[in-house]
Amino acid sequence: MNNQPFAVKDSIREFVEQLKSCDSIPLDEMPEYRLFISQIEEFFDKKLGRNAEDDEERKTISKTMIQNYIKDGLIMPPEGKSYNRSHIILLAIIYNLKSILTIRDIKKLLLPILEMADDDSKSNKIQEMYNTYYGIKETFIDRFFKLIEQDMELIDSRLNEEVKEEWDELPLIMLVLTLITQANLNKRLAERIIELYFKSDDHEKDKDIDKNTNKHNNSNEEDPNK
Repeated sequence: MNNQPFAVKDSIREFVEQLKSCDSIPLDEMPEYRLFISQIEEFFDKKLGRNAEDDEERKTISKTMIQNYIKDGLIMPPEGKSYNRSHIILLAIIYNLKSILTIRDIKKLLLPILEMADDDSKSNKIQEMYNTYYGIKETFIDRFFKLIEQDMELIDSRLNEEVKEEWDELPLIMLVLTLITQANLNKRLAERIIELYFKSDDHEKDKDIDKNTNKHNNSNEEDPNK
């Protein structure tokens, strides 16, 4: 009897359990006091499992990354040289988005949060948003293995028994193809939502320019004898 399917399931279950402690930082573990940029590096390296000795490009969140995010408009500049809790929240979100979305799309998605971050009285809303996101993410990871099991059962039902016996790797090939298909569909849907419902600040500037141009043109077209 081929025990590979059972071994694969056990391996996937073990990996999913590891995911629960990776790439996620609960809000109550984020400092409420201000941090300097070097302390932010240390914080993310500690929480997301990287080593302090890692090269700059291998760090979870590096000084260069933070400076680039400020330059690109993904996070607000620090107050003096220190960063508050809203900065940490935004960096945690960017860390989860950057392997899937372009910087341009991340900027469009985060713009409403950045606008709220400028108002200190609304910082609680940003924290509440992140807390909700973290909870949903944890719930999804909890049921993720069950979804994978359903994919494996579907694949098993579609493959010919004789072919499976002759080609051990085929179910795994099909599983990878299925996962990639799902990932691509989710990515395209996320990009479409951002395209339809989120506008960049550059877009708003362009609209203001268009309004001023139209106003100027209309004034030039007015009858000078009026």
